[in-house]
Amino acid sequence: MLRFHAPLLLAGLLPFALGVAAQERGTARAPGDRAAAFDQLFHRLDSEELKPATPEEAQAQLARLRALIPPGDARRELQFRSLACFQPPEDAAASLEVARRGVLEARQRGDAEAEARFTYCQAGFAEMTQGPRPAIDLYTQGLGLARRAEVPLLVGDGLVARGNVRSYIGQHALALADFIAAQRVYEAAGLRANAESNLQNIGIAYRRMGEFERARRYLEQAREIALRQQDWAAVLVHWLQIGYLHEDMGEPDRALAAYDEALRVARQRLGPGDAGAAELGIASARITKGEPTAALAALARARADFASINDTSNAGMLALLEGQAHAALGRDAVALEAFARAEQAFRRERNERYLAMLYPERAKVLERMGRPADALDDYKRYVTLREKLVEARTDQRTLMLRQQFDARQRELENAQLRREKVLREQRVAALERARRWQVGAILLGGVLFAMMAGFAVRQFVRARRLRVLALTDELTGVANRRRIELVAEEAVAVALAHGRPLCLITFDIDYFKRINDSFGHLAGDEVIARVADACQQALRQNDAIGRTGGEEFLVVLPDTGIEAATQVGERLRSNVEALRWHDVAPDLQVTVSLGVATLRADDSSVQDVLRRADAALYRAKAAGRNTLQTAD
Repeated sequence: MLRFHAPLLLAGLLPFALGVAAQERGTARAPGDRAAAFDQLFHRLDSEELKPATPEEAQAQLARLRALIPPGDARRELQFRSLACFQPPEDAAASLEVARRGVLEARQRGDAEAEARFTYCQAGFAEMTQGPRPAIDLYTQGLGLARRAEVPLLVGDGLVARGNVRSYIGQHALALADFIAAQRVYEAAGLRANAESNLQNIGIAYRRMGEFERARRYLEQAREIALRQQDWAAVLVHWLQIGYLHEDMGEPDRALAAYDEALRVARQRLGPGDAGAAELGIASARITKGEPTAALAALARARADFASINDTSNAGMLALLEGQAHAALGRDAVALEAFARAEQAFRRERNERYLAMLYPERAKVLERMGRPADALDDYKRYVTLREKLVEARTDQRTLMLRQQFDARQRELENAQLRREKVLREQRVAALERARRWQVGAILLGGVLFAMMAGFAVRQFVRARRLRVLALTDELTGVANRRRIELVAEEAVAVALAHGRPLCLITFDIDYFKRINDSFGHLAGDEVIARVADACQQALRQNDAIGRTGGEEFLVVLPDTGIEAATQVGERLRSNVEALRWHDVAPDLQVTVSLGVATLRADDSSVQDVLRRADAALYRAKAAGRNTLQTAD
């Protein structure tokens, strides 16, 4: 399948196309011949068996594919458009609309495979124009369609695409799970080239987790494969990632050399969007080296590159680097304006990793301008975010280790099964040589099989227990943040796909800090646990609740309208209010404030519903707490 970061997948087909064209100058193809030629060419392009050397060759091959569509063949016309959708955009917003129309048309025709491709295409352009989180929901929808169509290549590509977005926003363990699942799909389907390309994704995830040496090994291996295949987009990604790795390790000179290589590949082989990414890296390295003027020049080139294709996905990073460069030049007022734009973009994307980079930089400028109170506020924000990110990275590594443990256990089980199989075969051979031992050997085989089954059952129970622990909040026993967000994402995707109602409730414990300060943290933990239990008892069978923060919770109500959701919310509120706390503290009274929001037809992701629910929660607090408010 064509991808945004590998737009030149059509190159190697030019000699093939010229040969077929020469053949057709003498003899016109029959419709059946054209359909067979179209199918063959489509498969070779989609599986990345053929890669172009230049964007012009890519366009030439798409034109060649379109010329092979038999007259009146609506299905192959839709197939062609679903493949062409992935070409580098001149206008990302316009391309997003084209992808949406393709999704609707494929759905009307009942073509799950084409709908999956258009959904992936829509996800890529949504990431460019709206940020990463809406893209995750779309990739999840596309994966469901790809599995329904039973096309292994589409399933693997969807897992890789979703994993890349998850890795970008810091969900590294989930990203690794996607990449490893894709690897199994590719290998089972014999898609060797796709499996080799996926090594680069695994390397990127390890780099973002701080596993630098392991990341370097994967990236170097992926570069050798990309060069052998002349996959220039993959070569570009390699040099960018090597640059990021050296920056993470405090080696700006080596990072700059890698970004220069990336820029050379982008200018010679790829397009302006790829060149803009390389220029961003160059600007970052220049700032680290103390060369702000050169950094501003690189940022100007990057902004022009992104603007040429209407790509706004890097607006926050552009503004952050501009602010750093202007601050280094002593232009504090200009730097603050740039930092404000960066903060707005990162908040819109909910990108806490980049916000943690922004706040200390802005605090230095504010302190230099004689605004110590504002600088202190930014330092506090940074410390809070930093602690949260460190905790998240630890959680990600723990989850990764558990996944690796599960994989190792599966390998051990498979090895045990293979050993048992060999043992059984040896015993069968012995039985053929000595029939008088047949009955005894069969009984022995039965005993061995029972032992193997018992071992497998024990391992399954152990693995299942570990998975439950990884997705459960230890204090309350309800779903943790990772689990409830996944449940919400999948529920919203299903609701949007089938036009069903859905509501979300966000709530937190009123004056919880006061409870901690007055009665101690042990009492605070007891309050959180009892509140979670009381709310769990108030929910229906298909509802789900999870703890998303210290005293914050999220409730997912599938197939539920706003009136029913309001009733559920009132049960939650009253259950908590009815709790008694004499054994904890005689004077303790606990209440909660709740915000309810329903899924709208124009929502593109779970984040849209959450924002409205959070706004309603703030209104509930402003109205005096211990109350419920619904979103406008």
